Amino acid sequence: MATLEHTIASHASDVNWVAFSSTVLASCSGDKTVRLWEVGTWAELPCSPLLGHSYPVHCCCFSSFGTQLATCSTDGTINLWGSKSGQRLTTLAHPRNNGMRTVSFSPDSNVLVAGSVDGTLVLWDAYTKEMLSPQGLGPHGPAVVIEAHDTSICACAFTPDGNFLLSGSMEGNMKLWDGRYGNNKCLYYLAEGHDLGVTCCVFSPTFGSANPDNPVPETQPRMQYFMLASCGADMLVKLWDVHVSPGYDMRLRVNLQGHSATVNACAFSPDGKRLASGSVDRAAIVWNPLTGEKLYMLTGHPRCVTTVAFSLDGMYLATGCMDRTVRIWRLVDGPAVIPVQEGASKTESQTEMLVDVQDAATPIKAQQTTEAAQPKRKPLSDWSVEEVCSWLREKGLEHHVETFRENEIDGNELKQLTNETLSKDLGIAALGQRNKILRGIKALQESESSSTSGQAQANLAALASALPPQLMQNLPALVSTFAPSLMANMAQSAGPTVTASKGATPQASSDDKVPDEYLCPISREIMVDPVIASDGYTYERKSIESWLQKGKMTSPMTNALLPNMNLTPNRMLKMLIQRHFGSQ
Repeated sequence: MATLEHTIASHASDVNWVAFSSTVLASCSGDKTVRLWEVGTWAELPCSPLLGHSYPVHCCCFSSFGTQLATCSTDGTINLWGSKSGQRLTTLAHPRNNGMRTVSFSPDSNVLVAGSVDGTLVLWDAYTKEMLSPQGLGPHGPAVVIEAHDTSICACAFTPDGNFLLSGSMEGNMKLWDGRYGNNKCLYYLAEGHDLGVTCCVFSPTFGSANPDNPVPETQPRMQYFMLASCGADMLVKLWDVHVSPGYDMRLRVNLQGHSATVNACAFSPDGKRLASGSVDRAAIVWNPLTGEKLYMLTGHPRCVTTVAFSLDGMYLATGCMDRTVRIWRLVDGPAVIPVQEGASKTESQTEMLVDVQDAATPIKAQQTTEAAQPKRKPLSDWSVEEVCSWLREKGLEHHVETFRENEIDGNELKQLTNETLSKDLGIAALGQRNKILRGIKALQESESSSTSGQAQANLAALASALPPQLMQNLPALVSTFAPSLMANMAQSAGPTVTASKGATPQASSDDKVPDEYLCPISREIMVDPVIASDGYTYERKSIESWLQKGKMTSPMTNALLPNMNLTPNRMLKMLIQRHFGSQ
């Protein structure tokens, strides 16, 4: 049984990672902070928050004894902190100043490894803070950056003995390396670990050779092997046997199927008897890794679950989410049913939270819903949620019906969907299916009644009258680019807004009401001076200029080399942001 014990809501942006020591829970966020909480009371430590990164913090991990905390960021640095004092002990920089996505201590805390957005691995001696080389520490040989993958490294993990290191990339491949020095030589290469990209990987702390009490086959006394859990954008959690002696090999044990969208994170309990996974489908599942059985599902997060971690005593599971919260679940033996949450209405909690163990991927609420009749071809903005779901079935996309229903996508919301919201917010990973939905929406809009079209033209004309003369010649291109956002803003009824002084960053009464396209992808703050870089993405001018001034010549979004350093003002988006916040 799992019960929700506590919710932490102190971060101002997405929670990207959580990690436990014996006494402290750490959480890091897109708000550039790291926060520390006392295990059990969940009170924030006096030294928290830890401030030291200039861009979002992607990952955090404790040393084996919990005395140090490592954090990595898009700013290209790793900070090492005293876990009790909160004092920054040192800062390690990527040799090429590239952002880092994942960081991990070896089991003995002697080695620290980081995976970067440019596909490289860097290893440091955790005590001397020097980069490792094939011959050992820096003074004994040239320090090297391991050219591990062609795309961003999102996952890396040491084997329990610390002798080997496994990395996974956005391309979906995984590689095995020497965990002591790296040696810049791949020991084993798996081309397609996950079809659409690896998001996380972790070794079981007790399976196989991780437990010296486990029997060794008499026929192969030198055999060494470990269990690896990995997850990815293919909606799967996979369990592997990783053999390191004699010879190197990776063999798939089982695919754990239960999530309906990208699986962002996975973690073993300290005793290795449970495995947790968190997904874009807004749920976490706890599995038995030895049998592949679903034990129970944890629901309640309104947005993507980004990270999961067990406490060292196995009593708690922490889940982080894009809703800026960390939820602490108490895990105890008993029926795999989640009780009604305190403070929630009984009816809502029972349908949202109760889970059938035999079908743990599907809340009872989804099972009880009946299909709606085919929608009438009335104006799209008048469609109900069920009519949108029926349209999805017509398009052969019935497997996305529950996602649209749970997110309450009615006709008005359907019109505002973009490739980004389909991917990030609704968790539709397959590009072909996103394109099919967008083409269908476009066809529906084109068949709208003449009155609807006339109103749209009137709205566009109103905006055109407000454009500066120098932008009039570019109006067709601007309209085709920003028409969806434009219609959404013009259709909004009067709501809570504030007035921002000139040059100040706008602030909304609730951050949840700020459209994601108004936030800078680098700083995750509302843009005041948006500019378009040569990668086609829009950033806050100060953020992208700071990025370039640090010698970073790649796109913050794609990691591809920028064709040039030109920045073009995005005046239309600036106008939409000003309209949204009632700027003077």
